[in-house]
Amino acid sequence: MQKLLDIRNLTVAYPSTTENRFNYATKDISIELAPGQIVGIVGESGAGKSTIGRAILGLLD
Repeated sequence: MQKLLDIRNLTVAYPSTTENRFNYATKDISIELAPGQIVGIVGESGAGKSTIGRAILGLLD
């Protein structure tokens, strides 16, 4: 099967401003997208949906 997108174990963490640790925006997210397939990312506010999109597009530092 041809894949347009294949993301494995995506983890994005930001340093905590109050403690010496990291806050995980996403942890171990995997996504496969084939031609013609439609997927949606749903979740509560602050769950990391926009962060996943930014990471896929390479817009994170």
